[in-house]
Amino acid sequence: MAGRSFLWRCTVRKSRMSQDIQVFEFEQVGDVLIVIAHGPFMEFRDNDIRNAYNEAYRRLSEPGIRHLLVDFSLLEYFGSTFVSILIRLAKKARADKGEAVLCHLSDNMKDMLKTLMLLENTKTDFYWLPYPTREAALTALAARESTS
Repeated sequence: MAGRSFLWRCTVRKSRMSQDIQVFEFEQVGDVLIVIAHGPFMEFRDNDIRNAYNEAYRRLSEPGIRHLLVDFSLLEYFGSTFVSILIRLAKKARADKGEAVLCHLSDNMKDMLKTLMLLENTKTDFYWLPYPTREAALTALAARESTS
C-alpha cells in the first residue's frame, strides 16, 4: 500500500450560511480511498449530501482504487442518511473485490452500528470492520492485500 498519497476536498455550501463547509474530504493512500466525514452531518442540505455521496462513489470507481476507509475523527453525529451512504459505499467496495473499514468511531457510534448489525456482521455484503486509528485500518488493509 505504499505509494502515492493524494488529498481532495468536496466543498459545498452549508444551508443558510455564507461559509463553505465540507461534507467529505478525500485522500488516497495506495489503493485506498479515505473519506473523512465532517460534522455535524445533520446540518447539511440533502442535495449537498447527495452530491458528496456521488463524488465518493465516483472516486471509489476510479482505476487504482480498491478499498474504502471512512474516517469518523471529525464527525460528531450521524443519522439514517449517513448510514445509507455507508451501506451503499461498502457494497460498491466489495463488488469491486475490495474491503470497507472504519476508523475513529466513538463508543456511541460503535453501539449504534452494532445495533443496526453493520459492524463485523459478515453475513451481509455491507458490513464494516472498525479500527481505532487510520494507521491501524491501513495496516489491516495492507495485510489483507499481501494475503490475497
